[in-house]
Amino acid sequence: MESSPRSSKPVVTARLDAQLRWTAAACSMVSLGALVTQVLGILPMVYFLTFFGVPATLLLFVLAAYAKWIDERVFLRAIYVGLIGGALAVLAYDGVRLLLMKTAFTQFNSFASHYIFGSWITGKPIDSTEAAIAGWTYHYWNGLVIALFYVLTFGRRHWLYAVGWAMFLEACMLGLFPMFMQVTNKLDFIVLSMIGHICYGIVLGLIAQKYALNWGDAA
Repeated sequence: MESSPRSSKPVVTARLDAQLRWTAAACSMVSLGALVTQVLGILPMVYFLTFFGVPATLLLFVLAAYAKWIDERVFLRAIYVGLIGGALAVLAYDGVRLLLMKTAFTQFNSFASHYIFGSWITGKPIDSTEAAIAGWTYHYWNGLVIALFYVLTFGRRHWLYAVGWAMFLEACMLGLFPMFMQVTNKLDFIVLSMIGHICYGIVLGLIAQKYALNWGDAA
């Protein structure tokens, strides 16, 4: 009489959940780390992204594939909700700032930093096509993974938690950006970034609150 083969898949436990969750959360903060190390003169962004950003992004794919294999649905839901919520939140963030700029609310260019990022990454002039592509790519990647970090950390908490997270990002922006770019109109800079981050937080928070799962929930 033959015995049925045992499954080689590990049992999903709270410990395994935590390992997946916090490893992915650490990977998702690499983009912010690249900015901080560049601005503080610790390590140029291009090197940070090459040696940490690319491996961290690949590891996120590996973690998602592993979670799919072991049927860890809470973690997978967090990945899906974080990326989709992040994409919509970034569009809201950029959209409201663009609307305010187009309605003559301000003459301040709220998107100038993207070209600086691109110049850091490519080594090309700020007004080059290469810098524009790299800078905008970094901007959207950053918005996605920061949203992913939020969902991995807070799950489906009330949407105001996401607004609080966005205000933390706002504080980081206000502290870091004047260190590498000339802010000619501080009031417009603060108002535009504040409104943009509030919209980012609201959109992300509402999506996470409705569609994410808390750790320990059954999917």
